[in-house]
Amino acid sequence: MPEISVVVPVYNVRDYLRKNIESILAQTFTDYELILVNDGSRDDSLSILREYEQKDVRITVIDKPNGGLSDARNAGMAIASGKYIQFIDSDDFVEPQLLEKCWRKLEETGADMVIFDIYQYFLATGKKEVIANTYDENGIYSIRTNPELIVSIQNAAWNKMYRLSLFRDNDIIYPWGCYYEDLGTTYRLLARSDKVAFINEPLYDYLQDRPGNITHQFNFSVYHVLDMVKLTLDDYKNLGIYETYYEELKCLGARNILECLKKTRNVNDKKMTEKFVQVCFWYIKNNWPEFPKCRYPILREKNDWIYANERILRLYLAYRRRKLAKEV
Repeated sequence: MPEISVVVPVYNVRDYLRKNIESILAQTFTDYELILVNDGSRDDSLSILREYEQKDVRITVIDKPNGGLSDARNAGMAIASGKYIQFIDSDDFVEPQLLEKCWRKLEETGADMVIFDIYQYFLATGKKEVIANTYDENGIYSIRTNPELIVSIQNAAWNKMYRLSLFRDNDIIYPWGCYYEDLGTTYRLLARSDKVAFINEPLYDYLQDRPGNITHQFNFSVYHVLDMVKLTLDDYKNLGIYETYYEELKCLGARNILECLKKTRNVNDKKMTEKFVQVCFWYIKNNWPEFPKCRYPILREKNDWIYANERILRLYLAYRRRKLAKEV
């Protein structure tokens, strides 16, 4: 049985796939299995996966109909046999010591997850920016001792290595068919982690500006952010700890909703944007009537005040639509 299972969901990324796989095969730690999940790709990604499968006995390829990122991760996790699990997105790549440093930290501390710094990589310029955590790698944390973890760590699945039992013992999988799936999963895992460790070194290269990246898109799937916030809130309620972490969960939920509201500024569909604004503010007022008052800063950027006020946001979006119409 390998120490680590590495799961890579793959969908139409042939231009990035070889670099991704080669960076995993170049790891200084070798006791791992690599599970490559082809999620119904329409390009030749599958043939590239099969090529690598023939070269290395540690590689297993799953070929399945398209079901989305969550479904692909879950398919890989279902057959994982490692003590620990690492998710890597197929358009990203990793530093050579990722697996070794994470495995060593988990073994030394007995932590349920380890969180590491990342490089934010810009394809257009080739530049990297370090996105660093603020926690000391010599410490051990949990939300019971450090509740601000809920608002401090990234949603992302891929800047963490987990004890696989953290998922299996708690029947946690990624929500099928949903965008923002990390938001609906990471903080549920965090609530069940007795020990969280950190590594103060960037070990993962996240491709920020890949063409087709869904991060900045606006369509009806943007409503999934509300579903994922609700999933997290309901889970904390079921655990009986919602009130304990009310301020942290308010900040987490509101920040993520505001980030999605920002996507409306470049959308010319009045009906769609106004409906989304209406639903978001109904949700915010229903859950956190004192919003934006919070123990933690919800408004972090210069113009966030615009998106935190429904009336002002509607006026701003009307102005933006007029401006967009003139540019067409």
